[in-house]
Amino acid sequence: MTTTPAPKMLVYIVASDRGLAPNITGGFCTLAVCKPVVRHSAQPGDIIIGMSTARHGKDRMIYSMTVGEKIPFADYFNDPRFAIKKPEVSGRSGDNFFARDELTGTYNISSGAAHAGDDLRIRRDLRTPFAVVARDFRYFGANAPHIPDDLQQTRIVQGAVRGHRLITDTAVINRFTAWLNQNYAPGIHGTPRDLAP
Repeated sequence: MTTTPAPKMLVYIVASDRGLAPNITGGFCTLAVCKPVVRHSAQPGDIIIGMSTARHGKDRMIYSMTVGEKIPFADYFNDPRFAIKKPEVSGRSGDNFFARDELTGTYNISSGAAHAGDDLRIRRDLRTPFAVVARDFRYFGANAPHIPDDLQQTRIVQGAVRGHRLITDTAVINRFTAWLNQNYAPGIHGTPRDLAP
């Protein structure tokens, strides 16, 4: 008998919030580029939290998403639900820009993509050729709220830390989700922080 692992939280700092990662167009919150280790680790049911930088307030949350799906890039690119996320349609912030060549198995990047021409970023993105997708998300961007005092001393608030933190403490996860659900409806609550005037 196999057991489903308990949901975990993956927390990282959103260094640049310009609408690319996370991408909130089309009614889905997606993380399809950047953060390859987070995308690799995340499974359906897990919660991904993007926190603000120390400069903008390390206790502020840019977004939270409960992963609903983890989709290979080839399927993500061809899924009509995510066509709006292609750069040709939605502008440079679209995150659906890796098309798989079925003959060679290699990925081609759309010419209008944010990472086009940046070999280092492309290699990093392709280390984990999966998109994580959520319908259950709260995106705050420039309106990022402070994490409440009772969660300040948990691993959610990071300061100047590279990479991500993994939280498996059920009590912390339950306190966080209770606070989030009591105070914020799912959806978009702000514009990208680094695009705000």
